[in-house]
Amino acid sequence: MNITTIIELDNHEVEKMLGVEFVFSQQQIDKNIVETCVEGFKSKVSEEYFEPERGMQEVFDKLKENGVIPSKIEDFSFEMPSCGNMLRKDYKAEEMPQKVILSYML
Repeated sequence: MNITTIIELDNHEVEKMLGVEFVFSQQQIDKNIVETCVEGFKSKVSEEYFEPERGMQEVFDKLKENGVIPSKIEDFSFEMPSCGNMLRKDYKAEEMPQKVILSYML
């Protein structure tokens, strides 16, 4: 039997945990729809850019350090879903994808 645990984090929780900002990319699908996804992270301290894989590894490690994830867990997966949004003149940052999903199996 496999037991899967899913941890859902808001963007601001990840940003605070790592001291980063999300870097989003957008692709115009058609005249009225833009697809938005996480491209990576940018450090608030050093301005260094790094890939989502590294950032999520750091989140995983911090959650293990804090006892949220058992220390014996070594592998995990993550999702940073893209979403389709209607393109408007007043498009706001809070309309960007807001959830990061991290999961692991016992």
